[in-house]
Amino acid sequence: MYDKTRWYNTPTTIDEAAELLMSDLSAKHQEVLSTLDGEEFNEFYESVATFVLNDFDLWSGNDALLRSCYRTNGTVDSATEPARIILNRVREMVQETSGIVIIT
Repeated sequence: MYDKTRWYNTPTTIDEAAELLMSDLSAKHQEVLSTLDGEEFNEFYESVATFVLNDFDLWSGNDALLRSCYRTNGTVDSATEPARIILNRVREMVQETSGIVIIT
């Protein structure tokens, strides 16, 4: 993911975190992520949630991103796990851009 020593680039909103994660995904990975069904997405979530929590300093220190996550859902329950909220946003973003080809 990103260089943890560059703490000043730590995302403070869900969209910033999602965009940063998307920047690490190849077009093929974005395509695969956009087509995952609910069960497959849950398996994906279980395999990467800890990395998201660690890399974005959600265990301690990144209160701004935590507030952004909790503000999005409005309640605190199992659906408001910060990593799940961020990964759900990534999934929404890749579904919005699925099939779009960018030529540079």
